[in-house]
Amino acid sequence: MTSSAPSRDSTPKPGANLNEEARVILRRELRLALLSEFGARSICDHLGRWVTDGGLGESLARANREGSEVVSEVQDMLRLLGVEPRRTSFRRRALARGLAIVARVSGPRLVVRVAQQASETVARWYLQYAIFLAQHGELELARRCEILAEIKQRHAQSLAVWTHLG
Repeated sequence: MTSSAPSRDSTPKPGANLNEEARVILRRELRLALLSEFGARSICDHLGRWVTDGGLGESLARANREGSEVVSEVQDMLRLLGVEPRRTSFRRRALARGLAIVARVSGPRLVVRVAQQASETVARWYLQYAIFLAQHGELELARRCEILAEIKQRHAQSLAVWTHLG
């Protein structure tokens, strides 16, 4: 027996409003953001292990913890768009190790500045993704990108304190 009642779950799946061109663009951009997140986490992890300033160490540890959540969120959005996301990036980890070595020689300020500026850049990307998604009627995904932008901006502000000291 068939029913003419509407489906209980008539909410469209996230990404359903995106045409193929928009989907391709967003996939490409989110993949780039994911790579950047891998790098950010690696820098915060490596640098956070050896800095002697407890406040800076805590800022880096918090950025690393929250970065893990950001990575998971970006990976989830990529899955919603039909892509199996990367789990890591060897090159980004190697670069982070190299930056940690530079920081041991020159002090952490330069590397913290790199991490801070990268966080600002990625925050802008997430806001651009949010606008793009909102223009395509993907308000749930747009809101998720806005939240990611807020997290990255918070990281940038936290790290900026350490770039202006001594």
